[in-house]
Amino acid sequence: MSSQQPRITICIPHWQVRVYMTLCLRSIRRHSGKYNLEVIVIDNGSRDDSLDYLRSLDWIRLIERPEEVHTNWPTNVFTAWDRGLAEATGEYFITMHSDVFVKQDGWLDPFLREITRAPDIAAAGAWKLELEHPLYAMQKQAVGFVGTQLKKLIGRQKKRYRGIGCYPRDYCAMYRRDILRNEALQFRPLAGQTGGGYSIAKQIQDAGYRMGMIPVREMAANIYHVAHGTAAVVREKPLHHQRAQRKVEQKVSGLFDEPWILALEADESLDCPRQAA
Repeated sequence: MSSQQPRITICIPHWQVRVYMTLCLRSIRRHSGKYNLEVIVIDNGSRDDSLDYLRSLDWIRLIERPEEVHTNWPTNVFTAWDRGLAEATGEYFITMHSDVFVKQDGWLDPFLREITRAPDIAAAGAWKLELEHPLYAMQKQAVGFVGTQLKKLIGRQKKRYRGIGCYPRDYCAMYRRDILRNEALQFRPLAGQTGGGYSIAKQIQDAGYRMGMIPVREMAANIYHVAHGTAAVVREKPLHHQRAQRKVEQKVSGLFDEPWILALEADESLDCPRQAA
């Protein structure tokens, strides 16, 4: 790890998904050797063996919130990031979901490239890794404003999305810690706004700062995001639509057969103390 690398804090909310969290953390550790990282996991009231697993890892910082319950989702995801931001020591702060897995070295380079382009860029990230139609993806990445206008014309554009276009989705997004703190910005959505990265992006824009966008294809080469992955493995948190539920279950089933995932599952050395890794 180079001493020139900036300090980066990764914050991951968690609730009873050891199958994902194990892969998420191991993938971060395997592919982040050149970075100066702090990894914070905010546990939202887990009651199973996943909490014991997290307590066994000396290379992460675990913050336990035993008073939280899964029925407070997704609010407790946003408040977990707010708590992590208050505790972070990194110059940059990354929000991450527990069903995000790093695929290769250098995965943080695109974030650093985009966020350091100018001092008024306060965030960097990509749009969804999976979109319903390739044309929609192109619109959002190349000319996000066009996508917004087209939806307006056909009457499908929600008012809360107007005027911002494309923004970093919070499954894996980087922010300048001091800007968020100094401007008193928060991940918990403001009244009339929504999560997913929109509310914090709108606050950033309203405060006079810009955001850097990573092309979806580049992001997808570096990380894998299950999207709503908890619904596939935790009975208490199913999706409301059966079709979406079946889709995520099929996606997860196929993922667990992938060689790179099997390699992470088998490599327990990635859990070991720093001096033994």
